[in-house]
Amino acid sequence: MKLLTAALLTLIPVSAYSITPKEVGRLLIKSSLDVKIAKESVERAKIGEKATKREFFPRLNLSASFSEFYPDFKNGWNQNYSLGATLSAEPINFRRFVKLKIDSLNTLIEEEKLKETLLEQLYLALKEFYTLSAYKKRIEFKREALKSAEKILKVAQEKYKKGLVMITDVLKAKSEVEKVKGELSTLKAKYEQSFNRLNELLNFSLKGDEEPEVELIEELPSLKTESLVKRAYRLRPEVKKAEKEVKESFLQIEYARRNLSPTLSLNLSWSRSGTTFWPEERSYSAGVTFNFPLFDSGLTRLRALQEEKGRKIAILNLRKVKNRVRREVLDAVADVESSYDNLKSDKAFLQFSQKAYDRALNEYKLGVSDIVALLQAYDNLKGAQDRYVSSLLSYNLSLLSLKKATGELLTEVEK
Repeated sequence: MKLLTAALLTLIPVSAYSITPKEVGRLLIKSSLDVKIAKESVERAKIGEKATKREFFPRLNLSASFSEFYPDFKNGWNQNYSLGATLSAEPINFRRFVKLKIDSLNTLIEEEKLKETLLEQLYLALKEFYTLSAYKKRIEFKREALKSAEKILKVAQEKYKKGLVMITDVLKAKSEVEKVKGELSTLKAKYEQSFNRLNELLNFSLKGDEEPEVELIEELPSLKTESLVKRAYRLRPEVKKAEKEVKESFLQIEYARRNLSPTLSLNLSWSRSGTTFWPEERSYSAGVTFNFPLFDSGLTRLRALQEEKGRKIAILNLRKVKNRVRREVLDAVADVESSYDNLKSDKAFLQFSQKAYDRALNEYKLGVSDIVALLQAYDNLKGAQDRYVSSLLSYNLSLLSLKKATGELLTEVEK
């Protein structure tokens, strides 16, 4: 698989404004809105974990009050002032200890979700990037086809001037030139649309004059299915997330059971009270409270049973995720093998069509063949070029799908 990774990221530094697969990955991490949203979710989970930790810290409360009352008809109105401060803490709370573990694990789950989002977005971006590169290659073929059509027209015009062919040969050749020009214009429009789709995934961080620079490969990598499946189980964030959710389900059971666990609270207080603005009567107090709940009418037991069901759901979901990942790997391997066979066939057909066209053009120049046979060979060559590029793109996209299925695509971004 290392050979596959190196081949897919082979760079050809031709244009000063070229963009490579690694550059796409870098821009995706930096600019993708989906990735940014996932990152914010991770930060949110981290803040929640910190908040749970702070619940163990002491809390200081200040209080002040003023009241005016009428004690009796003789003394008239009186005022009462009071000031106070209370410092409290709960250093021992077994339920909160478990909650802290759950929050910590939830942070790790959000990080796996981030990787899952990154993997999906990277696949979509590179898929569009390879499609863009294929359009570029098709445009190059179409420009060559335009030159060939113009060459056929020139030969037909020369032969017409010599009286060797009728004017219909020139008209047919000229119509073919115009047809190819239209096809070239269509391809350019599709290239721009593909570029716009890629730029949307990158939050329009590309300027617009960049060109894809990547070598679409034709070699077949080693495809050991069981090894690829094991790698997918190890690398895919969906599997890691499901495994962590199983661990979280066990903690949720413990959290429910800890509802009857003891707690220890500490309390310190100071107060002043009296009838003057700064009261003179002072008092201090300190206390330790040990709370041990014994019975809650079976509520804790039912909550624990409820979380037991959640644990079973999490275990079944892990099995489901692994089955899906395994199926994706198997499908990707089958697609790679099929696409490779099609690529070999279309490449051979392209070579044959090129030779057939060269022979037909030479025969037309010599006058032993007509314009119809030449244009038919020319159309076959154009079709063979389109088929070859489509097969080349399909093969490279199948390799990309395989790298996504195994999770290896993600490791390239993390390097």
